[in-house]
Amino acid sequence: MKKDSLAGPVIVGLILIVLLPGALLFMVLNAMTVPDGGVLTDCVVTDYVIAGRTSEVNVDYVNAEGKTINARISNGVGGRSVFVGEHYDCYVYEDNPFEVYRKPDGDVFPIIMLLGAAASLIAGIILVIKMMLKRGVQGYLIKNGTQGQCTITNVVIKGGGRDGFTQCVCDYSFTDSYGQMHTGKHTFLPNKRVSIGNYFPVMYAEKNGKMLSDIIE
Repeated sequence: MKKDSLAGPVIVGLILIVLLPGALLFMVLNAMTVPDGGVLTDCVVTDYVIAGRTSEVNVDYVNAEGKTINARISNGVGGRSVFVGEHYDCYVYEDNPFEVYRKPDGDVFPIIMLLGAAASLIAGIILVIKMMLKRGVQGYLIKNGTQGQCTITNVVIKGGGRDGFTQCVCDYSFTDSYGQMHTGKHTFLPNKRVSIGNYFPVMYAEKNGKMLSDIIE
């Protein structure tokens, strides 16, 4: 048995605690910051094309010279529904009259993004703590553990999406040197084939009145 690499907690922490919340906060600031020099103008939707979860929207507006200009909303309308004839307040720019910038929505968008950033931060912290606790258990078992044999009692398959990787989260039972029965849970490496009734070597040790154990892969 060897301890899990520190690379796992570092990568998880970097993505969920730093990168993802940072990206969401950047999106909030970027979406709520209106480019300078625009004139807020009433625009009417003339046509739109739905592309995935967003819509490419064209609008008509009347410029300072009284001419009707057809332009594209450069920042789109997000995932909200849209219909021909709907009015949007957009910023119009003289240097690029055929691109308008839709006035950002109220407080809903930033709140959603901030909640997403907070959720990512909390999830990342929880995962990192769990991974570090697992490493701590592995380190204790390496120093103080006794090797035995366990039997897989339950298997739950997770994953198997587009990447094709699956994980087996298994319950197991084993008997210690005193004849006492104990149970544990182990997540096997991706694509490891495990079935109920399989035998695996296990390391176990008692710490502060609690039995710690882990399967040796």
